[in-house]
Amino acid sequence: RIRGTMAAVAGFTVSARAGVTAARQTSIARKSTVVVAPSARRGSSVVTNFNPAAGDFSVTLSQGVGAGVAVVAARVVLFSLAKAGIGKNVEKWSAKCAEYGIDCSDLYHTEDQPGDAWYLIGDWKPAKAGEPKHSDTTLVGILTTRAKTHELVTECESNGITTSDVVAATYRADNFISNEKARFNELTKRLKEAGLR
Repeated sequence: RIRGTMAAVAGFTVSARAGVTAARQTSIARKSTVVVAPSARRGSSVVTNFNPAAGDFSVTLSQGVGAGVAVVAARVVLFSLAKAGIGKNVEKWSAKCAEYGIDCSDLYHTEDQPGDAWYLIGDWKPAKAGEPKHSDTTLVGILTTRAKTHELVTECESNGITTSDVVAATYRADNFISNEKARFNELTKRLKEAGLR
């Protein structure tokens, strides 16, 4: 009886171990199972197991094209908004210069510019009379400097600071934009020296 009992226990132990081993193998097999994507048609790209967290940043061709179109569209919208904003600033500072009686006619063409030719293609056209000589961005900078320089001159004069030499000065004969900025800087400097800045 004792031998029979021991044999039964031994048989149960072996059976239990075999069951555990089989269970482990089944678990490992499940973890290592590879999902094979269905065969792709020619000319297409199939991505499986997309996992950015694991460093997999693969995308399909259609996804890449879609992302590219989205980026281009966003840039076009932002550019349009920026251009619209600059246009409003041109209007704002043009009105301010007019209010101060500042002559800005030198910033615009007085007659149509030549340039029409058979080899010019696209939307480009020669400037017409009344159109600005500079880009909107440059134009805003010039108008802003002129208007603010006028304000500085007014402030200096109201505080007994001489400005006639600055207004008539030519700091940069080769570049009128830099010359006007130099006048603005000189007036600001005098106000600082007088303790008004």
